[in-house]
Amino acid sequence: MLGNKMRVEMRVVSNILVMLGFLGVLGVSAPHSVAEDDFPFAAKRILFLGDSITHAGDYISLVETQMRLHGYHGTLINLGLPSETCSGLSEPEHPFPRPNVHSRIDAALKKTQPDVVVACYGMNDGIYYPFSEERFAAYQAGIRQIISKVKDADAKLVLMTPPAFDSLPLKQQGKLLPIGAKQYSWKEIYEDYDAVMASYATWILQQKDDVELVIDLHSAVSKYVTAKRKINSQFSMSPDGVHMNHEGHTVLADAVLKAWGVGEQLETDESLKDLIVRQQTLMHAAWLSHVGHSRPGMKPGLPMEEAQKIAADIEKQIAARLLRHHDASKPEYDNVYRCYFPASSVPGELELFVDFDIWLPPGVEQIRGVIVHQHGCGPGASNAGLTAVCDLHWRALAKKWDCALLGSSYEGRAGSSCRLWCDPRNGSGARFLQALSHFAEQTGHAELSRVPWCLWGHSGGGFWASLMQTMHPERIVAIWLQSGTAFGYWTQGDVKVPDLKSNIYHVPVMACPGAKERTHERFRRAWDGLHAMKTAYRLLDAPFGIAPDPNTGHECGDSRYLAIPFFDSCLRLRLSDDGAASTELRPIDMSRSWFGSASGEVFASDDYPGDKRIASWLPDELFASRWSTFLRLGNLPDSSAPVAPHSLVARTDGNSTVIAWKADADFESGLGGFRIERNGETIAQLPQKPMSRYGRPLFQVMNYSGTPAQPLAVMQFTDRNPLATKPRDYRVFSINSAGMESLPAVLKWKASSGK
Repeated sequence: MLGNKMRVEMRVVSNILVMLGFLGVLGVSAPHSVAEDDFPFAAKRILFLGDSITHAGDYISLVETQMRLHGYHGTLINLGLPSETCSGLSEPEHPFPRPNVHSRIDAALKKTQPDVVVACYGMNDGIYYPFSEERFAAYQAGIRQIISKVKDADAKLVLMTPPAFDSLPLKQQGKLLPIGAKQYSWKEIYEDYDAVMASYATWILQQKDDVELVIDLHSAVSKYVTAKRKINSQFSMSPDGVHMNHEGHTVLADAVLKAWGVGEQLETDESLKDLIVRQQTLMHAAWLSHVGHSRPGMKPGLPMEEAQKIAADIEKQIAARLLRHHDASKPEYDNVYRCYFPASSVPGELELFVDFDIWLPPGVEQIRGVIVHQHGCGPGASNAGLTAVCDLHWRALAKKWDCALLGSSYEGRAGSSCRLWCDPRNGSGARFLQALSHFAEQTGHAELSRVPWCLWGHSGGGFWASLMQTMHPERIVAIWLQSGTAFGYWTQGDVKVPDLKSNIYHVPVMACPGAKERTHERFRRAWDGLHAMKTAYRLLDAPFGIAPDPNTGHECGDSRYLAIPFFDSCLRLRLSDDGAASTELRPIDMSRSWFGSASGEVFASDDYPGDKRIASWLPDELFASRWSTFLRLGNLPDSSAPVAPHSLVARTDGNSTVIAWKADADFESGLGGFRIERNGETIAQLPQKPMSRYGRPLFQVMNYSGTPAQPLAVMQFTDRNPLATKPRDYRVFSINSAGMESLPAVLKWKASSGK
């Protein structure tokens, strides 16, 4: 498990931004420390050939992770094969003739079309015997043949020496043989075999004039182990002397990256590493089968077309995490903490990895609750969860009530069922509690592990929230079910019926299906399930309402303009008057609630003209009025002005002036954008062209799942008007989504003084 406060400057590959069309829009470039035309960053495809060390793939995944963080936008293809040599030699004791790379290199070069080939052979080529001129000559001939074939393919070649052989573990096991033994093998290795590898490595380094680059893995491993054994004489990275553990592969990756000019390695999320490993493993097996080989006992990979489809889904998740890496240096990630849980193979635990982020209002002394934004099913929804805590509008709610804002991103593994996580009984519920405990320790706010929750869930997230209601009703302030619930699934026997304790019917719930779901072949189940749940729960006098959005289908649309007031009312009604001192929730007083008919008419409890058990429950009069309007319009009007921006500053950048500021979202209508004046004249509006596929245009463009799109919008503007010596009067106005404008933030600034 890993947690990091997101204040570290991150970098991201420029191609992801270009692919998503954002670089030109933002006028920024993704920073990295290696020029894109430097070797090997200009290569579109880099092919790795080697034996079982390369086949393991760990160092290749580590190299790819860092390269992509530093700007690489090509593909690393692993065609490492266990037991393989380049010499064609094989010890008598080997269970089958060792495969020779030259039986497949022509097909590999033809099918992969690489720009760069990385070859690492030698460990198996000495066949674990003492040095022999004959065997050495066969190795040299094999390497020269690789050089020739790669040149003929018009690719550049990187030769890597074999890593060092570590005799210590086998010496302790009594599996080494002295000089003069009758026979050696990979099971009984010559005791000074590393001297053989050192000779091979020395010769490889001498080939530097015939190839693009040589990399000395042997010295890198030897020096690392020698240094470690000064502290621990029994240190080893190779249990069998040959195959290295993760630490050993890290040493290999470091040597490769240093040789390729990647001096600074960047800290990154464990989930990004996991995804790159998963994609590499998938494509490695597919490429091996696609190219073909002669080694027995290898499990075939997926057909190339099928593997590439799965890899494309993984790539979307990788791209989103690279963008988050880029965004992590922005102010939106101040006061954001993160933790990560790997996938578990333990029965009953979560089979997928998951990232959790939590944001705390600046300066908060005591957290009173946690507002949870739970994404839906699929890789796209998982990606959307990465920015949930950066949503300025939801932060306004959290800040008002001294609450934390929490988001998650569950692994969107291709071919897996969403139920692996959206049913909290499959381990996600336990992971959620673990995350809160972790954040309680990480942030110093011990109360995070015990304060109540507001649960917002979209689609599969609604499924999750409705089941969490049955598991932890005493912890839940209120629930918003956005086009999702498990109710229809457990009533029809599709999932196990939860334990329906009586106190689950004390939790306030508001359901929000989209009107277009009603007749949708796939999503009508959300519509039907939420209406059926409302009917069943209201018959038991539960505080349950439904607010069909007249404008949407399964997307979130403008539902935030009702969801945030809903939680605002419920927090007011349910949090203790003792402030932060108590975590016990107050019950809903149904006699003081309001109720609404299907047509949108609303009444106080005593005035409702019909059977309240078929009406929608509404927490208070103000919300009832908003609910009625939302049923007609799908959003809410707002005539109040937002608060002014603040912290307006300026700096020079060549002949331009860069101004930056901070702003809070309008509680009622969010943050639509900004208007910028210089000396009383409007010079810009951000965004320049307000756009939105889902609901009202906002400064933070919203995606299908109702979270800010990546990359995050920046509160910054570059005034390219040539600098003048006279003072400039800059003014920045906030504009909410209803078009109302704030008072300005004002900065009187003079370039020469910087004030």
